[in-house]
Amino acid sequence: MNEPSRLASHFGGIGTALAIRDYRIYWLGQAISVQGVWIWRISSGGLIFQLTHSPAWLGFISVIYFVPLIFVGPLAGAIADRVGHRRTAIVTIWVAISISFAMAVLSFLGLMNPYILAALVAVLGVGHAFDFPARQVLIQILVGREQMSAAIALNSTTFNTAAFTGPAIGAALLAWGKFQFGEFGGPGVGFLAYSAGSLWFMISLVRIRARDKPSTGVSIDHLYDDVLGGFRYIGRHQTIRTVMVSWIVISFLTRAYTDLLPGFAEVVFQRGSEGLGILLSASGGGALVLSIVMAVRGRIDGMARLFVVSAAVAAASVLVFALAGNFWGSVGAMVFAGAAIVTCAICAQTLVQSTVEPEFRGRVIAVYLSLAPSAQAVGSFVVGWLAEITNLPSAVAAGALAAMVMIVVVGPKIWRRGPAMEAEAHTQAPAPKT
Repeated sequence: MNEPSRLASHFGGIGTALAIRDYRIYWLGQAISVQGVWIWRISSGGLIFQLTHSPAWLGFISVIYFVPLIFVGPLAGAIADRVGHRRTAIVTIWVAISISFAMAVLSFLGLMNPYILAALVAVLGVGHAFDFPARQVLIQILVGREQMSAAIALNSTTFNTAAFTGPAIGAALLAWGKFQFGEFGGPGVGFLAYSAGSLWFMISLVRIRARDKPSTGVSIDHLYDDVLGGFRYIGRHQTIRTVMVSWIVISFLTRAYTDLLPGFAEVVFQRGSEGLGILLSASGGGALVLSIVMAVRGRIDGMARLFVVSAAVAAASVLVFALAGNFWGSVGAMVFAGAAIVTCAICAQTLVQSTVEPEFRGRVIAVYLSLAPSAQAVGSFVVGWLAEITNLPSAVAAGALAAMVMIVVVGPKIWRRGPAMEAEAHTQAPAPKT
């Protein structure tokens, strides 16, 4: 691992993390790559709608991509623990580049149809199920435990920034590609942009000096034991179990509002797409600002108690958003909700990654990345179904109230154990240099 340079004295935790050569190369590659992911999502959604003009197909493409992340994730983590996380990321990025390039060629030639697109999206989802956990584990390998909080927060800042810029770039590429190359040229250009961003990131992984330890080989029997071993490890590790379960429940109960914002903008506030844009910007802006604050803060101390506070603020903010009855009051609540939820997510991931033993890294992070997003998706479905029976504000408020009850019950236990959790992160055996 590289020693931090003079940059570490500037910009708090951000400077400390970016002063490490390998992580700086990784982050620059990731910053470009994550833009490409958003461009790919815009392009695939735009293409399926061009092909079918069907909202149902639009939803199906989203589901067919998301399902592998849930079910393949734990298996992918077990394989990465044996094969090597850097090696796994490089191979799966090659696969992603190949698939996206094929999607571009088929689009330009006018040979794409909904079934081929769905199949390619599903395969790419499998690739991302291997790639995304490996990327997250690499952060700790590159920066060590002491800079983990800053690096994860900086990663979150990169993602939240891309959530603003990626769709805008994707929309511009769709318009330009259609003008230059015809009806399906826009998505084709978007797929090429994703391939280029992924290639940039893969080159970054090749350039870093850190290397995986020798592969221990993969067999069906070993994989089965490894996957079960990962779940058993989570079950008996008090800190990881408590934080992970708490964050999954919070995601299930509070984060549904993000998927239901179109309904609030149209039905509750009667503001249409303009109102939706304002609500999304408020939530995203709050998330972006707190991501930067957490990256500058850059330390584990106090993070367990910050997790409790941010969870409580998130639940209260979502409750105010749902019941304010005033558009601008709800916009203000969205700023706090976005800020609190991203803070809670950064705290949860930092505590999990800082306390997990090296040999279980891939499996634990894969389970974390599989269950937390799926909890939000299931929560959106349940809250949406409840809204059909009652109404949107009541359904979202019910979830927020349930989250507050959970925090009242579990929060004091995490608060009391906070110093012990952080001490565990500091005393955990350091990651081996690979």
